[in-house]
Order: sequence, then C-alpha cells, then structure tokens
Amino acid sequence: MKILFTSRRVGDPAYRSRDSARRGASLTRRLFPSLGILLLLFFQGLETRAADALQNAVGVLTVDERGISLAPASTNCPAIVARGEPVWAVLMQPDTPPPVAGTPVVLTDKNQKPKREVTADGVRLIYDQLTDGQRTWRVGVTLDFHRQGDAFEVTGEVRNAEPGWLMCGFTGPVLHGIRADLATQPALLPDGLGRIINRMSDDKKAVNEIGAEYPSRKGTMQWCAFAGEQGGLYYGCHDPLHGAKTICVRRDAAGQTYGLAVKHEAFCAAGQRWALPPTLIMPYAGSWHVAARYYRAWSEGVVQPLAVPEWARNASGWLLCILKQQNGEVHWDYSALGKLCDVAEARGLDMLGLFGWAHGGHDHLYPEYFPDPKMGGAETLRRSLQEIRERGKRSILYANGQLIEQGTEFWEREGRALAVLKRDGTPVQQTYHKYRTTAPFRFGLGCLAAPAWFDRMLALAVQAHALGADGILYDQLGVNEPLACYAAGHGHPVPALVYVEDRVRFLRRIEEHMRKLNPDFIVMTEGLHDSVLGSISMFHGCMTGTFAVSGKEMLARLHRQGNSAPFPELFRYTFPAMLTTIRMPTPMLDRAMANFTCVYGLRFEIETRYAPDRRYLCEDRVPEAADYADVINKPDLALMHTTPPAVAARYLKQVIEFQRAHADLLWRGRFTDDEGFALKGRNLVTKSFVAGNKLGVLVWNPGDQPATFELTVPGATLLAASEPEQDKVEAFSLLPPQSIRLIEWKRSKK
Repeated sequence: MKILFTSRRVGDPAYRSRDSARRGASLTRRLFPSLGILLLLFFQGLETRAADALQNAVGVLTVDERGISLAPASTNCPAIVARGEPVWAVLMQPDTPPPVAGTPVVLTDKNQKPKREVTADGVRLIYDQLTDGQRTWRVGVTLDFHRQGDAFEVTGEVRNAEPGWLMCGFTGPVLHGIRADLATQPALLPDGLGRIINRMSDDKKAVNEIGAEYPSRKGTMQWCAFAGEQGGLYYGCHDPLHGAKTICVRRDAAGQTYGLAVKHEAFCAAGQRWALPPTLIMPYAGSWHVAARYYRAWSEGVVQPLAVPEWARNASGWLLCILKQQNGEVHWDYSALGKLCDVAEARGLDMLGLFGWAHGGHDHLYPEYFPDPKMGGAETLRRSLQEIRERGKRSILYANGQLIEQGTEFWEREGRALAVLKRDGTPVQQTYHKYRTTAPFRFGLGCLAAPAWFDRMLALAVQAHALGADGILYDQLGVNEPLACYAAGHGHPVPALVYVEDRVRFLRRIEEHMRKLNPDFIVMTEGLHDSVLGSISMFHGCMTGTFAVSGKEMLARLHRQGNSAPFPELFRYTFPAMLTTIRMPTPMLDRAMANFTCVYGLRFEIETRYAPDRRYLCEDRVPEAADYADVINKPDLALMHTTPPAVAARYLKQVIEFQRAHADLLWRGRFTDDEGFALKGRNLVTKSFVAGNKLGVLVWNPGDQPATFELTVPGATLLAASEPEQDKVEAFSLLPPQSIRLIEWKRSKK
C-alpha cells in the first residue's frame, strides 16, 4: 500500500537533523563499532523519549514512535533510520455476500495509542482498538519484537470484534529509511528463480516499487535481501502455512533510502483472530549465500524434502509435444510417438511431455481427457507409451490443474459449481486463443479446496498411470498467485484465500497416492514456488530465469547494465536439489541457451506445437513467417534461422552427453554457485557443483572472443578438464567463444 511508503522530503528539518546524526555515528562506528551503535541510538533518541532497544551480536533494533530502526554492528550492512511513516496497516471490508462493493478501509498505526510492555526478550505493542480519525473500530493489534538468535523477529495478531466487517489484509512490519546503495548492495527478490535490482527508475513520478506475489511463479520464496559483497540485510517471512503475501521493495520519494514490506492477504471475520506469521530482520556478514542458507535451514524444517525417483534425477529434459491442437488439428497421432523418440534421441532428451494427447486437443474441453479414437484410441496409446519405455525414454501426460472450459457439458453439469468466484460473484476467467481463424476458448478456475475438483484431478493421475505413463503434469499449478474465492459449497469459509495451503495439501495428497501405486511415478507442474517442493519431482520452467537468453544478455547481466535482470542463482542455491526445465517454446536451442542450461544445472526443453515445428524436426525445414500465418503466438523464427537444424541438434546432444558423463556433479551434485573457488578473468560465467570431496567448476564464455582465465581452489588437487566437444583439454588454456568447460578438483577431507 502506497500509504506505508510515504517519506519525508530531504528539506525537512527533522530529516536533516537525523541525517547529520547518522553520518556522525557512521564515522564513529567504523572506528569503534559498539560505541557507534550506542551513539546512533543516542542521536535517534534526542527527538523522542527513550526507545525500546533489542541488541544481539549483529546489531541493535529500536522500536519507537518513528518506527523501526536498525544499527548493524558491521558497516557492510545497511542501517535503517525510521522517519515516522506507518509500520503496519489493517485492511477492512464489509462482511457481506458477493457482490462486495467499495474499496477496503485502511487503518494504520499512526494516531493510535498503544500500550508498551517489556517482555523477557523484547517489547510488545498492544493496540486495544483503532481509529481512522472519524470513528473507533473494535479491532485490536498486538506486535511482539524480540531477538531470535542473530536475527530480530516480529510476531503478533489481529483481533476483529467489529460486527459486519471482515479483515481482508495486513501489511507489516514495514521498514522505512533503509540506507542501502543499490550500486554496491543490490536488492535480490524471489521473482521466479530470482531477480537482481541494480537501480530503480530516475523518474520521480514513477512508483518505484517492485513486488513478489507469493506463492506463485512471481514470488517463489518468502525472503529478499539487500546484498553487498561482504554483508547485507535479510528480510523474510517464516510462515509455515505459506500464506498469501507480497514481498515489496520500494525506493522512497526522495530517492535516498528504501523500504521493505510484507503485504499479507488474509481474512478474519468478527469474533476471530489472525496470527501474524514471524517476520525476520537480520543484518548478516558475508555474501548473499549466508541469507539463502538461513532461509533454507528454516524451510527444510517445514517442508519435508521429496525423494525424487532416480530416473528423474538422471533425466536430461524433455521434448514437449502438442499432439493435437486447440483447433482439432492432429500433428502427431499415437502411432507417431516412436518418431518422437527418434527426435528426442537425436538431441539427447530423455523425456516426452505429451500435451494435447486427449480427445479435445490442447486447451479445449478441460477437465475431461479421454484417449482420442481419431488419434488411434486407448490401446494404440498404451502400446506407444510402452514403446517409449522400451526405448529408454519416459513419458509425461498433460492435465491442466485448474482450467474448466465454460459452455461445455462438464461446465453446466458440475464445473460452474467448482469454479473460483470473485468478490463481484462472477467466475475468475482465463482465455486462450491460438489461431486467428478459431474463436477463443474461455475457462473458469477450479477451486482446489473443493473435494470434487481434487477427485477429478486424482482420477487423471490414476488414468495416466493405467495408460502406462511415467508421470503427470498439472499445468499452471505452480504459476498463479493466491485468489480470494467467494463461492459457497467448496468446503472453505466464504470468502477464503485459495491456491495457498490448499494447493500444498492438494498436490501432496496426489503425490502420496501415486507413490503408493508406483514409487517411480512423478508429479510435475508448470511454474515454481517452494511451498510445493514436498510434492513435485520436477518443474516445467515458466518463470523468470528459465527463458531464452543470449550471450550478449549474459554479459550485460555480469556487468549489471540494466535496472534489473534475472538472477537464477537465487533459487538454485537456496534449493540446490530442485529440478526444473527451462522454457523454450521453439523446436530448437541455440548454443547460448544450451550453455546457459548446463551451467545453471537446469533441465533442457524444446517444444513442437505446430505443423511447421514438425517439419523442422523431421525434415530440417526452417520455417518462414508465412508458415505460421494463422498462429497467434509463434516460435522464435529469428532464432531458428541463426543455426542450421542439424548443427543445433548435434550441439544440444553433445552438451547433454557431456552432462551425462559428469552426472555425479552436474545432475546429482549440489549447485554451489560461485563458492569454493576464486576466479581471475573477465566476462565469464562460473558456477560450481559439489559431490562428496569432488568440486567441479563450469566456466562459460558467452562472448565472441577467446578468453583467458585462472581458477584456484585452496587445499585441492586438480583432476581434469573437459568440454562437450572434446573430452580432455588443458584446464586453463584459451576458452573459445560461446563455449563451456568443466574443471574438476579433489578437495581434502575436513
């Protein structure tokens, strides 16, 4: 909410006095860290009564009328100097059946009169009732600030006793006045696999706020950080229920400091209480990996890691194939699945993702999926899936986890009653339109809390197993952010937030059921977020950090040339065992994308969706724009013209065979980003993998010129170096342009 990020102008006398105090304290702290903390607290306390201060080894957190301030023990961590902006807000709406009119009422901590209590390890603020300046609201808020190891933790609750009103959101705790310099302390945000924010817009009229909506592909974890090379600031919500929230980073109006906030979406009716999930604030020493390990340690205690079948851990990726399209056009019938195996084999791919395999085609007649007699019928499909297995490949059948096509017999019979309803009483709707000459299809979204929707989706997994598939993909279930559902009869309160904890239970129950039928059967979904790591064996990449990237773009990322850029290291390092494909809606990969996928330890994908894609794969015919005249979302034609089809296929297979030869590191090892070695060189992407006492470093030269470099690994013995196109090379010889090299060491046991 914008109100929570308002800030004083630089010309404000109070701002100037605090700024002067801050500069003086900063100089003193560089010389005498502990004394610097005390002086900063002293200067801050000149304008108000003594603050409630919490101190631990990493700094001092103060809570007073101005808000939340932080004096870190290390000058490598950004300080926080509060300036009086709101620290929290409660959102209230009328508790009426839909349609619910109007916008929420916003109540903040400003102009409230809390009671302050000193607790055993901190301070508690108690607001028995709230006012908006015109009336008194029977809504109470309690916030507890206390030490939690090297972090400071904020917990609390909201109590709603206001008849006829519903709490519909809570924002906080909000940090204002964060003294970070993005040039040296960029912000890391969990957008997809990750995003790095190098600078914000210079347009003073722009709303300089970036948010990550969790859990969804736009918000994949519950933490962010200002991350310098030797220290930073961690801000995370340790919510074991994975509730709906948006983590926001915002630059203040003057452009000098930054703010952080968690905007919770939650409902709390009159007579109920809502617990604020723990929020952790922690200055830390070292690289951003310290913050990632902190979040990982908490998360692994909440989500039981999934034992992924061995075949999936050793899978290179998939050929995603739409057999029958939305307009009824069949590109590959069931008898052609052997040909798809040939295409995959020529490129080293281990899996076939079979989309559009059912009678309705892709994005049509969902959620009913029956083997299509026009494509060969059920028995032909069974025989073809068995052939795939006999040829050493694996098959994944498609099902959309949320879409219900409107206007169909299923919609009228039961789908309408299962759909998520908005606050105006209408269904949440999505539209998919693939061909200019075909009318668009419209879909409602199934509510994951509805038992009948779960039964429908579980039946599809059981059917996939009975047909002989090795797994099922529930498309979109890792994509969408949480939704408010106002429908009755789904088994949840009205209204309720859905696609949150219900999604976790939904997928876990299906995975557990299918694991009992066949321990090697896997459940996949599109998109990614950490709340479903306990049920998903492999993700279909469709989020920031998985899309096509060129060598030129990688060089720009290295030099932080844009305002922001994908930062896939963030999720890969935090959860190194996670498996995800890239997203490549084109029937080929160029050299840059093959190298990127390998270096980041991702799984490969190419896609065949339309008739010209099949001709490209089977006949080496490079299509022109006219070939896709009726197609709305075309493959990347320019990319397909950069490399002859046979050359692209050969290099992809070489890279995959290279990974297979070093699978102990590159597929089964732990991704450790740039830890464990030191690089001397420029314009190179370097990532490490660890397996036992072996460390491997992949070096990628995304440029157009040969590169010189050196790597050092303390206390280790150099074993070997190799590349996809030659088995043995000199470890530190010139690295050709647009090439990768793996260098392996044996480390001393500690």
